[in-house]
Amino acid sequence: MQKVLNQYNVFIFLVALMLLAFSAGAQKNVRLNVVCSNEANKIIKKSHVAKYYNSKEDAVSGARELLYNLYGQGYLTANIDSIKADSLKINVFLYVGEKYTYQSLRKGNLDKYLANEINFKESNFDGKHFDYNDLLKTSEKLLSYCENNGYPFAEFKLDSVKVSGDKIDAAICFNKNNKITVDSIILKGNSKLARGYLYNYLSVKPGNIYNESLISRIDKKLRDLPFVNVVKPCEILFTENNAKVFLYLDKKKASSFYGIIGVLPNNQTTGKILINGELKLTLLNSFGRGELIDLNWRSISKGTQDLKIALSYPFLFATPFGINYKFTLFKQDTTYITLNHNIGIQYYFSGNNFLKVFAEIYSSDLLSGSGLETLTVLPDYADISSNLFGIEASRENFDYRLNPRKGYLLHFSGAGGIKKIKKNSSINSALYDSIRLKSSQFKFLINGKLFVPLFRKMTILFNSDNGYVINNTIFENELFKLGGLNSLRGFDEESIRVSYFNLLSCEFRYLFERNSFAALFFNAAYYEKNTYNSFVHDIPYGFGAGVSFDSKIGMFSIYYALGSQFGQPVLFKQSKIHFGYTNNF
Repeated sequence: MQKVLNQYNVFIFLVALMLLAFSAGAQKNVRLNVVCSNEANKIIKKSHVAKYYNSKEDAVSGARELLYNLYGQGYLTANIDSIKADSLKINVFLYVGEKYTYQSLRKGNLDKYLANEINFKESNFDGKHFDYNDLLKTSEKLLSYCENNGYPFAEFKLDSVKVSGDKIDAAICFNKNNKITVDSIILKGNSKLARGYLYNYLSVKPGNIYNESLISRIDKKLRDLPFVNVVKPCEILFTENNAKVFLYLDKKKASSFYGIIGVLPNNQTTGKILINGELKLTLLNSFGRGELIDLNWRSISKGTQDLKIALSYPFLFATPFGINYKFTLFKQDTTYITLNHNIGIQYYFSGNNFLKVFAEIYSSDLLSGSGLETLTVLPDYADISSNLFGIEASRENFDYRLNPRKGYLLHFSGAGGIKKIKKNSSINSALYDSIRLKSSQFKFLINGKLFVPLFRKMTILFNSDNGYVINNTIFENELFKLGGLNSLRGFDEESIRVSYFNLLSCEFRYLFERNSFAALFFNAAYYEKNTYNSFVHDIPYGFGAGVSFDSKIGMFSIYYALGSQFGQPVLFKQSKIHFGYTNNF
């Protein structure tokens, strides 16, 4: 009973922490009062400017926004005559004036190619009211196109302007000025990034024409890299026809190690020992080329071994291509052992977006034939091999990759090929007559994340994970594994075996530091376990609270979760505490 109360207290503490973090926000209590003529009041209502603000300064900014809205509607002589303020109200005395229309807006010296690029047509302006915003959009399209195509100093203005009553006649005067080329990228600081990696990751290389859209994203992309620290924003030095890009980067600890190993005597075999525990080693950017070496070994129950190795080398030979290799070994006590090799070639787009083609070689073999001789049906496990070929694609757009507040991720992996079931010499050969020993097999994995920002430091994460293996005869040793910190919280790590699953989760986060947050979450899944001998389906769900925070000695994550499956009630005594720790070096 005491244990249940202690777990209950942990849950209440985490929820209370979240409620304290979320209970912030000032009340809007300063009113903006616009004083003008009755006719002008009708026009102002169309602008939909807020009436209440947090401060006097915000209310004055709202009045300026109203003025810009009037310009956009063609009231070019609109003006704020005066502003008077008291403790709870801002009185703005506004003059609206006459509404102006275009007689014509001619393309002037704008060449035909540029006019086509921004879809500019003189007929779109003839007789229309003078919309400042439309004119601004036209100039922004022109300037943006030129900035991204080598002309960052292009100039836009109106020429030959004539005003007759409420009619305006004008022509565009546009100058591209000098063409600019990227001369070099100069790296300052103690970071030792290879130039080839840097050029391809940023999509900015010496000799390229100047592209403002790429230059403006440099700092964000660099901050997304876990192994560099952006000391200060990048700087651009322009000469007559060239641009030098200065980057200020220091090395940041990104490799990590975590390990717990236990050595125990084997009670079943005298003189033998059992080794269990967990070991995680991640080497990131050790050679300055953004490469990854990742090793993850676990032995959390008797006789079970789980080893995962991942190797990745991006931008091979300073090209957009990279290589990727994954190896998995899973040994289930004395039942079976599974080996999986996945090797692929990735093509990197901008940032972390990529397209990958891969080959997967899978084999799973029974370890013991003991007791199989007397079976009258095939066992739940089988000797299996498969060769699959597939495509993997990923696209992401986060405001900050390591701890996003807004943005999205889409990830897809699909593979197909031939699966073979091998006859085990310990099993009656006749039992295999009812199944196809060689058949087509397909595997799909789809993941989507969406961060929706709330207020200034809050966000809601919507996550969807989906997996499907398609084959006529599926055995236990080729199923997906669900459960744990990184999938279905509230359940033991990889404790649920499935052939099809759809997992949905919603997580409410308060970001109290750049790399730290507190969260409340709910996750649920529908799954099917459709194997040769059985069919099971369920809708397990879990909920709870957690904290993830960065410290000088590493990154900690702790989640308290409750779960239910097969319609069972939620019990505090079956709650789970998911803990994660990464020590960077």
